[in-house]
Amino acid sequence: MQQLIDYIEQYVKLDTQAIEALYKYAKVEKYAKKQHILQQGDRCNKIWFIKSGMVRKYHLHEGKEITCWIHTENETFTSLQSYSQQSPANENLQACENSELISITRQNSEKLTRHQQFITFSNLLMEKQFVNIDIHTKEFNQRDARGKYEYLKIIAPETVKRAKLAHIATIIGVTQETLSRIRREK
Repeated sequence: MQQLIDYIEQYVKLDTQAIEALYKYAKVEKYAKKQHILQQGDRCNKIWFIKSGMVRKYHLHEGKEITCWIHTENETFTSLQSYSQQSPANENLQACENSELISITRQNSEKLTRHQQFITFSNLLMEKQFVNIDIHTKEFNQRDARGKYEYLKIIAPETVKRAKLAHIATIIGVTQETLSRIRREK
């Protein structure tokens, strides 16, 4: 749990009561490589933090798996639309490696908001995520395939090192063959 506490404390200092509440309401979960954490059509009622491992967010398009993003250690993730609207998920969450996660259910997240530090943390985290989405979308839209790959290496180096080539290719919107050519040309 200390890893999650350290992550939160990058944003806001937690007092003893907030830390005790986190221990009470957060749960450790383990997933084997290729195991689904959430499947399309299920309702997402958790937010996760990655202690170790790697998690892929993907959806199906015309029968093909399209990887939207890959999360690695010390990142939070969820199926945001499903979580926030309590609607069926339109994406899948899958462990790419054996992974150890810390989960907080929606109900327990609401209990944590009794502590002001968690409200502040949530607001700061969402602000950071919105800014990153804005920046990354602009950067990806202004770059060719090579530029997208180079940018991905900067913002997600662990993903580039550890993820499957096919998954990286769909993140940047190219074929696996094109990505192989880009990597060879270095």
